Amino acid sequence: MRIAVCVKQAIDPTIVRFNIETSSIEYIYYEMDSVDESALSEAIRIRQRISGAEVIAITLGPPRAEELLRTCLKKGADEAIHLCDQAFNNLDVYSTSIVLAKLIARLQCDLILCGKESVDEGNGFMGAGIAEWLNLPLVTAVTEVDILGDRNAAIVRRRVKGGDREVVQSSLPAVLTIDGISCKRIYPKLRTVLAGLKKEITKLDAGSLGIDVGSIEPRIVVLSISQPKSRLKKGMTIDSNLPPAERIKLILSGGLQQKGAKTVEKPPEASAAEIIQFLIDNRIISKVGG
Repeated sequence: MRIAVCVKQAIDPTIVRFNIETSSIEYIYYEMDSVDESALSEAIRIRQRISGAEVIAITLGPPRAEELLRTCLKKGADEAIHLCDQAFNNLDVYSTSIVLAKLIARLQCDLILCGKESVDEGNGFMGAGIAEWLNLPLVTAVTEVDILGDRNAAIVRRRVKGGDREVVQSSLPAVLTIDGISCKRIYPKLRTVLAGLKKEITKLDAGSLGIDVGSIEPRIVVLSISQPKSRLKKGMTIDSNLPPAERIKLILSGGLQQKGAKTVEKPPEASAAEIIQFLIDNRIISKVGG
């Protein structure tokens, strides 16, 4: 069984800054997309339960993306493929999905995993695009995957609105997008990391895939990047009719007023009736028969 995992490098959102004067992004540091890392972890978990399965990490990007694939190998991927060509530089997510689908079709994978949505663009298109071009079933927001014994189908658990879970059965091959919040990441052992340092990374260009990139028209064009508009925080309003001492207390507390409390200092047996009456008076509970 061959499991392909589509991964990408994303800008670290914790340190990136936008320069208003130059209208450009600064402090750019690329790292493995956290959602794709969850997809890789789920692929490794599946491989651990199925004998003979192998995990193939795939990325499309510039030469620096090789570091990403090395990370995948150190985490336990069996193979890594780097689609690297200057012709790929201006691809959008639509055209990228076409190129990845061409490669996955050649690899004859039984299962394709992608992150539900990347941390940078967050459009969630990649998995859907690959499924469309390969005419395969698609299940999104997956939290857990169980491959059936005949390896022709999978029981998939997915996260839906409100934190509920939905269980579906899908035939294989299929494309699954992994939910990065619910799926736990795998932390490799030292011997796995050392083995990953020795593995080779396969590099392919557009010619080796037989793809004429010029014939693929991008559907998304970035026109500009701008700083989000700042939103004014609602300020507190202090009632001018209050005594000065009360107004100072409100200013120091940020406008928060302490709610009155009632303390019952009696033994439990004696205070039970008083507490129940307090709950009834404040309509927290209703009086039986009332």
